[in-house]
Amino acid sequence: MKALQGVEGRVEWADQPTPACDVGEIRIRVAAAGLNRADLLQCAGLYPPPPGASEVLGLECAGIVSEVGAGCDWKVGDRVCALLSGGGMAEEVVIDARHALPVPEGVLLHEAAALPEVYATAWLNLFQLAGLKPGEKVLLHAGASGVGSAAIQLCKAFGNPCWVSVGSAERLSYCEALGAQGGVLRGGDELHSLRDFGPFDVILDPVGGDYAALNLELLARDGRWLNIGLMGGRKAELDLALLLGKRIQLIGSTLRNRDDQFKADLMHDLLQHLWPLFAEGRLKPQLARSFAIEDAQEAFTALASNQINGKLVLLVDDSLS
Repeated sequence: MKALQGVEGRVEWADQPTPACDVGEIRIRVAAAGLNRADLLQCAGLYPPPPGASEVLGLECAGIVSEVGAGCDWKVGDRVCALLSGGGMAEEVVIDARHALPVPEGVLLHEAAALPEVYATAWLNLFQLAGLKPGEKVLLHAGASGVGSAAIQLCKAFGNPCWVSVGSAERLSYCEALGAQGGVLRGGDELHSLRDFGPFDVILDPVGGDYAALNLELLARDGRWLNIGLMGGRKAELDLALLLGKRIQLIGSTLRNRDDQFKADLMHDLLQHLWPLFAEGRLKPQLARSFAIEDAQEAFTALASNQINGKLVLLVDDSLS
């Protein structure tokens, strides 16, 4: 089979061994794969896959089940999307059958490739780890990103007013159209204008670095700060007296290196709590653009520009859509 790998900072669509399908696994003929910032980092040599995971890029995909291992409830021909530790940007991928979900009603197959990673991340952090309750206020840094776009919709669906920080007025308008109450542009002193909307009960932060001190200031008593990325750097100076005085919970969170059972439970939660909302039209894929797999390098460059609202998808097999 052919698959996409990062080679010296660039991507290469090349022949790779076809994986075997074992007990409890399914083989998916891939129609499309979602592109995430983790793929950029892996391609640059900064984010190796967990031990035992595929070296092939791609943390989510959608396609058609083509083989079913013993002990699985799926059938050949089922339309699925899947959360992966790697391997999605390939003609085929073999996964733990529990990490796949049916394509939501009303969602096209290539659109479904943009769902598993961002909705799993948003649900895990906001509702499982932070225990977000109806009415609590949320701040989403990088609100126009794939995770931010999913998180805004979840906040709206579950009764949580949310605000965002973004890079441009156009991106702020995009977030407001999805359901954000408002927000600010990053840069200079504009971030400090978030004080006008706070204090916040939960902050979802993929930036870290120099946002850290501001997060402490903006959080309410008993606030929860979920750090899910380091786009702004890995080091920060914190006023721990403020952390203690407000009883703030600082939670470092990743998804890719969670164990198989954790991911299976998480996907079950998505099926139960979120998938019906797609059928109702309350949640929608936020697909900015699709690229042919042969144009993968262009897609990676586009994502690295930080100008994309929502998600990018690589089309592996157009005939399946």
